Amino acid sequence: MATRQPADSRITITDTAEGLRIVMPGRRSWFVICFLAFWLCGWAVAEVMVAKQLFNGDAPPDGEIFMLAWFGVWTLGGGVAIYAWLWQLMGKEILTARGQTLTIRRDIGGFGLNKEYSLVQMRDLRIGSVGVTPFEFSSSLQLWGVGGGVIAFDQRERTYRFGAGLDEAEAKQVVIAIKQRFRVPESTPK
Repeated sequence: MATRQPADSRITITDTAEGLRIVMPGRRSWFVICFLAFWLCGWAVAEVMVAKQLFNGDAPPDGEIFMLAWFGVWTLGGGVAIYAWLWQLMGKEILTARGQTLTIRRDIGGFGLNKEYSLVQMRDLRIGSVGVTPFEFSSSLQLWGVGGGVIAFDQRERTYRFGAGLDEAEAKQVVIAIKQRFRVPESTPK
């Protein structure tokens, strides 16, 4: 097992006989952490107050449907804010490449979801620009340090991104490590 990590790097690249494992911690922003903590306190107060009104039947009869809709959207917004806050505190992306599979896990304290991609079908692994598209949910979360990423690859007519908290030098280390171990064609023939 060989671990390659420059002294000033936040990422850990481990190359074993089983495969390649790269751990990329999320970039921390103390402003975002403090802002979300403050916002979540206000969110919790409103969540409890409105829920209490709805369950006790104290909601105005004409506004009950509006309050219910508002409560649903408010709850969803709070869930996204909690996720972004936890990501800022302890989030990391774990990339594992074994055999023909590339797995990317967005991990928060040991919990997370895996996304698997075929290394055989992967094309044009590159460092891409981080553009924010307002119509794409994961792109809009980049402001909070969640979603998107500076490393991109194409697969089946679609572009996928990872490495949300990496700077350009760290992204280059990741791309080089993957390309040294696996053959990734530059582009799909047309």
